[in-house]
Amino acid sequence: MESYQDEIIVLQVNNWQTADRRAVCFSKEHGKIVFFAYGARYPKSRTGRLVQPFFCLNAEFYNGSHADKLKSCDLAEPMPQMEIDRLAYGFLMAEATDRLTELGEPSEGIYLLLKGCLRLLISRNPRIAALVYLIQLLDHCGIGPVYEVCVNCSSPADKEGWFSCEQGGYICSECGKIHGQTGDSLLFTEEVRMLWQRLRLLDFAEPGQFSVKGGTLMELEHILLQYLVYQTEQPLKSLEFIRQLADKKG
Repeated sequence: MESYQDEIIVLQVNNWQTADRRAVCFSKEHGKIVFFAYGARYPKSRTGRLVQPFFCLNAEFYNGSHADKLKSCDLAEPMPQMEIDRLAYGFLMAEATDRLTELGEPSEGIYLLLKGCLRLLISRNPRIAALVYLIQLLDHCGIGPVYEVCVNCSSPADKEGWFSCEQGGYICSECGKIHGQTGDSLLFTEEVRMLWQRLRLLDFAEPGQFSVKGGTLMELEHILLQYLVYQTEQPLKSLEFIRQLADKKG
């Protein structure tokens, strides 16, 4: 069997049959990979201890027809330590990556973005780190929304308007009056638009220090997640986990 090596970040892991695990990862050179780790559920399995969400590994695989087979792996970076809030937003990042990428489509840009934003997730506000990742991931996937100009008349987005998931971005107030807002239209304020732009251009390697108004952050988060669900065409399970954590705190 042919084999290949790559650096990977594990996105999700599920038990498979009696003693195995099925996992999804994103790799530096091969893009998204689905693989089986046979025997990983045995108590003494070293592979089982390493094939965990968000672990960065140097891995070797055998090619398979429907999924690849993990031959061996070692840690490429120290194991990440995250409390539950950071894990929740990490799962959102992982789920979005899985939903928006296809097998056999390499993207070193997405890999480096994922790797850098997971580091940011550990050290900074996890909500903002996740938003940075999702906004930039959409651009890498070629489906980032238009927010600099109106999607209908191309007038500059310098005033409060609307955001339409269906139309793919900003709708100015005048077009909103003429054409009417679509059923998915969301109020899109100047503050939210400017924060979106800032996070879109943020250098995750050197993010610097800045403050964000809580209300503006919530509005941006709401719009972005609505757009993400529209693009993936199905609910995101990780969002329910985040909501449950918020309810417990509330």
